[in-house]
Amino acid sequence: MEATTDNCKEAVLFNSDALLKIISHLSSIDLLNLALTNTKFGIHQEGGLSLIKMSTDILVHEIATEEQLAALPRYDGENALADYHYLQLLRAPLTFDQLVGAPMISGDKTCVMYSASYEYEYEEDCETAFSNNILRAGKHYVTFGVNTSTLEPLALMGVMRPGHANQYASGSPLDKKFYQNFSQKHGEGSNNNNIQCCLYNTANGRCYHTINWPNSMSWDGKERISSGDEIGMLLDLDDGTLSVYKNGRKLGVMKKGLVGPYCWVVSVNEGTLVTIKRGTIPP
Repeated sequence: MEATTDNCKEAVLFNSDALLKIISHLSSIDLLNLALTNTKFGIHQEGGLSLIKMSTDILVHEIATEEQLAALPRYDGENALADYHYLQLLRAPLTFDQLVGAPMISGDKTCVMYSASYEYEYEEDCETAFSNNILRAGKHYVTFGVNTSTLEPLALMGVMRPGHANQYASGSPLDKKFYQNFSQKHGEGSNNNNIQCCLYNTANGRCYHTINWPNSMSWDGKERISSGDEIGMLLDLDDGTLSVYKNGRKLGVMKKGLVGPYCWVVSVNEGTLVTIKRGTIPP
């Protein structure tokens, strides 16, 4: 009787349709743990994929949109489990996952405000928050809401290389000293691209990036931002461009030559509150 029960369990667990339904309810971390703890899931099928990797690959293609699939390139050594992990990130709400310095963050992690005891003078007086959502290919659109208790919002927003900031990190990713306490995420290389970050300055509309550390450049669409404005950003890693929108109106392409991976980042000054959310590219 016990052998019959075990056979029934295996018939369910190792049926690809049943496994597909199980996987659809698991996080990428739980799925990886399942693959590591149960060796039977590692049995290779014809074509070289294990049962769990094959089922995960089917699930990814079933639930992902064409745009999401285009944003899932595989690096050397990656497989369907990595695709599923990044797909879950793409489908989840955007949040500020890491805080550098002294920002305050809301309960749902979608807004950040820096509280300081000194006045704004330089970009280094900002503190930083960024997302763990890694952008590797395809098109990604986000909106930043900007509000301030002062005369005008003082913030920089855009993209930076993903990684981990330790407890001693402070300041802005435009500052070389920032990276003394920052480690780049393993496996997320810069593809020989020296643009470590690219930020839009709300005070003057200029573009700041880390070629020549830092370099400020003007561009045709630059405009200052007022409190209550919504800034849209389209990172197109197929074309290598970062475009900026103001209240749904396209200002233009702010920077070219960007090659992933990147993540969304803001550096804010005292009194400026910034929110982040996914958006739809304006027509």
